[in-house]
Amino acid sequence: MTLWTSTGLPLTLAVSWAAGASAATMPFPAQITGTPEDDDACEAVIEAQDWEQVIALCEPLLDIHDENHRLFEFIQQNVDYAHTTVNYANQQQCLESAQGGDWDTTLVACPATIAAMPDFFVGHLFVGLAHNAQGAAEEANAAFERFLTTVEASPEMAAQLTEQIALARRTAAINYLTAGDRASALPMLRTLAADDPSDAEVHFRLGYALLQEGDTEGAEAAFQVVIGLNPDIPQLGQVLFLAGQLAYNGGNYDVATTRLSAYAEREPEGDQITEAHWLLASMAARADRTGDAVTHFAAFLQGESSGDRAALANYSLGTIYFNRNQCDRAATYYNRFLRLAPNDSKVADVRETLLDIDDGLCEPGWD
Repeated sequence: MTLWTSTGLPLTLAVSWAAGASAATMPFPAQITGTPEDDDACEAVIEAQDWEQVIALCEPLLDIHDENHRLFEFIQQNVDYAHTTVNYANQQQCLESAQGGDWDTTLVACPATIAAMPDFFVGHLFVGLAHNAQGAAEEANAAFERFLTTVEASPEMAAQLTEQIALARRTAAINYLTAGDRASALPMLRTLAADDPSDAEVHFRLGYALLQEGDTEGAEAAFQVVIGLNPDIPQLGQVLFLAGQLAYNGGNYDVATTRLSAYAEREPEGDQITEAHWLLASMAARADRTGDAVTHFAAFLQGESSGDRAALANYSLGTIYFNRNQCDRAATYYNRFLRLAPNDSKVADVRETLLDIDDGLCEPGWD
């Protein structure tokens, strides 16, 4: 059954004016001027139900023929039907290609549908997804913005497309962040975070963007949501590190230790693991938790064996082991400290301590 019959228009309307010619045999005019040959060609494509050709060959005749012309009403009805049919076909192709990931077809069918049916709001979303899939982020965001602008102007439609609106905002926000445009991304991220407190990735991206903006309180709040959700997302380790660093900078050492320890456990070879061990060692030494200090200073030195911090780590380990009467270990770390920081203010004291060790004033103790 054709769409023709489903619209309530009689099929005979399409063929009642045919003069025996067929679309296969009727030559199409090079230029439409309203001659009898033009009328015959129009009737032929109507009979063949070639709706794109009906639009191409018959629609111009409506501007040429007078309304009293014997074919005018017949052509008008078939042209209207042709537009309905072609628009419906484009709409279906737009929907099916977008659902199937056929992005090249999407970028042809959806704009054609939008041009004919401006209220086909979701077409803008599909165009955006197609551009996004093909790596054209700027074009994608332009389409997403058109979708959001048009659909949000219609509260009734917006209520029916909440998931699609969230998808457009989410994808556009990530694109803006990738391009370094936090000013455009942040309003979208804030809205998304408020609408869906369970979207861990949105809260992570919001927190990271706020951190880059210098809003440490906002970043801390967003990261805390992610940590509370404990989601299975790749960014969780990064969240734990950044949140731990923020707590450390704020002097909240218990929270910082908890978060950074969780990061070290989750990502023992993570990009920030050396920094995490440094912060954990520093807090442990400050709290006189020498066992933890030894563990983290040693782990830190695995990733950073030179420089001022490495010198301080060796000095700290030498002092801890000396206080434990572990003389050989103390001497090893003190000597490394001297090599790394020969001009440090603590050098004289360290040399004196090494002399004490040589003189037997550090008696071997527990290991």
